[in-house]
Amino acid sequence: MKYYEFVHSLGLHSWDIPALIVVLIIVIVGLVHTRNQKKREKDFEEERAKKLEELKGTSESASTKA
Repeated sequence: MKYYEFVHSLGLHSWDIPALIVVLIIVIVGLVHTRNQKKREKDFEEERAKKLEELKGTSESASTKA
């Protein structure tokens, strides 16, 4: 009964507090996912740039041999 009294003394319904907790969790998960995705994209771009440089170096050395 204390939970019911606590919730209704705030002017909320009993489902509002669990819904707010779920919303906070979703926001936190979204922020973490966005941060991790940006890190993965940065790592991918760095790896891609290295591979392109390797390919350019390989093609230049092959063209000088010919």
